[in-house]
Amino acid sequence: RVNTDGSGIYLKAGLNPADFYTQDASGKITLVPAAWGGKVFGTPGTSTIQHVQLQTLVEQMGLKFEKYVSGYKKTDTVYYSDSINNATAAIEKAGDLLDGGILWEPQYSLIASNEKYQEFLTTNELFPGHTCCLIAGSEKFMTENPEATVAFLAAYAEAVKFINVALADTNSDEYKQLVDICVKYTSGLTEDVIKDALSLVVYKFSDDNKTGSLDDLKKDLASLESSLEDLGTIQKKITDLGFKNSTEFANAFVDDSYLSKAVSEDVKPLESTKKITVSAISGDIHQIGVRVAQDLGLFEKYNLDVTVNGVGNGPAVAKDLLGNQADFGFIGAPPLTSNVVNGDAIHA
Repeated sequence: RVNTDGSGIYLKAGLNPADFYTQDASGKITLVPAAWGGKVFGTPGTSTIQHVQLQTLVEQMGLKFEKYVSGYKKTDTVYYSDSINNATAAIEKAGDLLDGGILWEPQYSLIASNEKYQEFLTTNELFPGHTCCLIAGSEKFMTENPEATVAFLAAYAEAVKFINVALADTNSDEYKQLVDICVKYTSGLTEDVIKDALSLVVYKFSDDNKTGSLDDLKKDLASLESSLEDLGTIQKKITDLGFKNSTEFANAFVDDSYLSKAVSEDVKPLESTKKITVSAISGDIHQIGVRVAQDLGLFEKYNLDVTVNGVGNGPAVAKDLLGNQADFGFIGAPPLTSNVVNGDAIHA
């Protein structure tokens, strides 16, 4: 795991959020279809978790979800523009088109701080505890380099523990160091925006951040695979890959054996330096753990020489992994799952 939660829906400044949803005394949120119909929302790509979440909300309201081209907008349809993967795209390139959008942190907080937009709802509120980013690995690399894989995950788990210690005390030296690392690896963000972003993301390396268990993740990905089939994001039937159902697929897809060793054993530095290439989304607070591990020297501690290549979104990470351009990738669960299944890259 990398994180749960940590994305948000933003609205154009002139719109009234109260028109779009109601909330009862228990905190239950109910969306109002009449306000959403005919509106255009930005997403960072059709196979990203943010796009899938927005599509899910739209279809739960009984509305259609279609890509916006031009012209008349129907009131029974919510439209999307699927290239809005950062604040610049939302504010400068599509500011006149969008009524709102959905995006990950810190871009969500940056957009919401601009005069053109406002905060609306977070995925923490709409999908509490939802699986978000994961670490995916090249099966070839892991099979051939099991000790390096365990060492990589041991370093990453230490980074996540540091992050959570920092977040537990925002007056601590660790928190200041974490914010400084975020400043270093993002651009155009104030410290206030970064702190807002950090407050929304829940950082994890496993289900419980103690053991190496990913049993809950397996359940989440089984449900996700079924949902992606229903939404049409996955076109290939899981049974065509030899799996009886989504549960059998998820159990084969998620491997916690390396992580279990990384957190339960005394992992030693490798005898010789091992180069590792990682693909991750540029400037993404969700995935800041890999940068924390770099800057704290945690990879070096295990004699790993790690290069992080920044890309624009999850589908680009999947492309690097499936094209053997990366040994590990930090990627959202939907683009990973859909690309692996649609690309015929896993079989029973």
